[in-house]
Amino acid sequence: MFQNQSQFPRSLFSGIVLLACGLSTTGCGNGDPFQRQPIQGSAKFEGKPIQFGTVRFEPAGNEPTGTTASIRDGSFRIERSSGVGPGKYNVYVQAFDKMDAGPPGAFPGEEGTPPQNILPEKFLNEAVIQVTVSKVTDDKPNEVALELK
Repeated sequence: MFQNQSQFPRSLFSGIVLLACGLSTTGCGNGDPFQRQPIQGSAKFEGKPIQFGTVRFEPAGNEPTGTTASIRDGSFRIERSSGVGPGKYNVYVQAFDKMDAGPPGAFPGEEGTPPQNILPEKFLNEAVIQVTVSKVTDDKPNEVALELK
């Protein structure tokens, strides 16, 4: 099949190198199919910053993705790589009385009491707000202010 046995490995190696060079210049898949966008914001309950919690963006229509982020000291940030595509989203919030259940490395049963939800029960199943996420730049992310009462 090959005139010279060393010809096969060299041609295979050349093909792999060309494929790798082509992918590095054109990209794999030509970008993010969801067109994810960065989001940042604040979260308050009864006028006070939520110290520990989560914020969740769920599609309100046909948007393909949702995302969740941690709230710390009343603010959150979702980087583009973890963001959602442009569209409408229902936003859900949880707030806790503490960040974790115990010291690092604690054995099961030694953690202490788990964090407790400090928001009224209605916030467990109801969206706090519906927001529209737009196409933005990384230095000017979508801004969301969550004021829970």
